[in-house]
Amino acid sequence: MAALALRYRVDLFDDEALEAPAAAREMPLRSTAGLTGRRFTAWRGRSGRRFVASVFALSDEHALGFTDAVLLAVNAERRIVAARDSGPFGVEAALMRWRQAVAQAGATEIHVHLLAEDGVSRRAALLDLMPEV
Repeated sequence: MAALALRYRVDLFDDEALEAPAAAREMPLRSTAGLTGRRFTAWRGRSGRRFVASVFALSDEHALGFTDAVLLAVNAERRIVAARDSGPFGVEAALMRWRQAVAQAGATEIHVHLLAEDGVSRRAALLDLMPEV
């Protein structure tokens, strides 16, 4: 039984996750590796926490339609260029201005993290994933 538990411990925790990264980095989901087109991905925050996100093209209108979500603007080099909380109402004008700004900064995708249950959780996710200035 101890050997089985140790095997699962090694499988569940990768060595890279034990070291706190200097910046958030993408850790694609193994379960979706064989699928064509990426619908989901995961990001490892500076704290080592993992955040699963839905992947949208920058031009996809659905990406900005979520409320109470963490939005990550991602460039072609797979780096987060900006992050924000979509807010409880999804204020369309503000989100459209944000999308224009991140496009100018080189973003090609928006990754949407929906699993943060409340404002405190979203704020913690943002602080963990947001690029350092």
